[in-house]
Amino acid sequence: MKQYEKGLNGEQQAEEYLCGLGMRCMYKRFRAEDGEIDLIMQDGDTIVMVEVKYRPRGYAGDGLSAVTPAKQKRMLHAALAFLSQRDWLNRSVRFDVVEITSMGVLHIPNAFMPGMY
Repeated sequence: MKQYEKGLNGEQQAEEYLCGLGMRCMYKRFRAEDGEIDLIMQDGDTIVMVEVKYRPRGYAGDGLSAVTPAKQKRMLHAALAFLSQRDWLNRSVRFDVVEITSMGVLHIPNAFMPGMY
């Protein structure tokens, strides 16, 4: 399986997991000029921007460490674009990471709080 297909598989697993927690998928693979968001979910009144890290040979925590400050900045830019397009800048938003490894699924709500970039 090619790397892109593995990533899509990981995103599908993450979506199913989050839907099992009661979230609803709003958008997949949102791309903006300066960033992307793997999944955009709704959790009650909160919009959840999700970064999925698929590491079939990794260990718990490997994926989270790949969400660097630079990646966070790109996610923030994409989130602002998504929210602006819908006039939702006043909505509650959080940034989660879902990591899929050989050990299973690890969901980290509020994995980071975006700073001022």
